Amino acid sequence: MDYSTFNINNFFIKKDSTLPVLKYPLTQHTMEQYDITPDMLENVGVTFSMIEADTGNYRIANVAGNLVVNNNRPEYPDEVQYTLTYQFKLSQTAKSGRFLGEFVVDFLNFEYGCGKIKLPISGYINILISDSITKTTVI
Repeated sequence: MDYSTFNINNFFIKKDSTLPVLKYPLTQHTMEQYDITPDMLENVGVTFSMIEADTGNYRIANVAGNLVVNNNRPEYPDEVQYTLTYQFKLSQTAKSGRFLGEFVVDFLNFEYGCGKIKLPISGYINILISDSITKTTVI
């Protein structure tokens, strides 16, 4: 995915949807700024949380996310090597509105010491769940 024209701080999904997958790039700039090395990313725990913007109530609290490693980077050096992802469950998008999301990466490698970083560093991911005119049920 080309993140140069993609606004990583805004994510749009329809009500009662599980796709698209929320993706947040762990850029080379962020890694350098916070001294994160590829070795540190070999043993991490990733969680995702989302709150209602109006009330501050948690809609999702510390649910497992993923760290996706792009192994094609030597062929495509402009591609982001690490991406944090979260796929919504149907019940999590049942309510439309504006939500705020964030990833937490827990570094579990004892050699480097335990630590954590919350992404995005400043602010939150703006998650907009819009109404849908279609409702389907799988039988």
